[in-house]
Amino acid sequence: MRSSRLLAALLASGALLALSNSQAVVVSTGGGYGPDCSGAAASQGVIWPPDHSMVAETILGVTDPYGLPMTIVITGIQQDEPVDVNGSGNTQPDGSGVGTSTAYVRAERAGGGTGRLYFIAFSATDSTGAQCTGSVEAYVPHDQGQGFVPTDTGQRYDSTQVMIY
Repeated sequence: MRSSRLLAALLASGALLALSNSQAVVVSTGGGYGPDCSGAAASQGVIWPPDHSMVAETILGVTDPYGLPMTIVITGIQQDEPVDVNGSGNTQPDGSGVGTSTAYVRAERAGGGTGRLYFIAFSATDSTGAQCTGSVEAYVPHDQGQGFVPTDTGQRYDSTQVMIY
């Protein structure tokens, strides 16, 4: 009876039980208990000053319940202002690092707006192959006065895009 409860627990956790020379071998399939992306945050968060430089953003706060090593990969970078808009310094692209562990976003915003929001998508994979995905925000405020958190325009633009004129 004890072995059947163990088998049920292993299967429920996403593990695969195999028999080899009459011995039970547990092989993780990456299901059930992978990384937790719910506490993720951008390393910088607030980007200041808006000097048009590229700022490194890494993903913090992703955990694994078993403390397994993880790899975090940036899967996309978007922003709520057009890549090349009046008052933004006419520099592009505004984001890079997709496919790596670090996103780079440009410290700029449209002069006439409330500031720029960046949305950095990522995936985290632990050593068993279990995975979670998420998105974090970083922003460049218009200024450092009261209410300096930008208002989301609701628009999304690919920050890695280069405009050709």
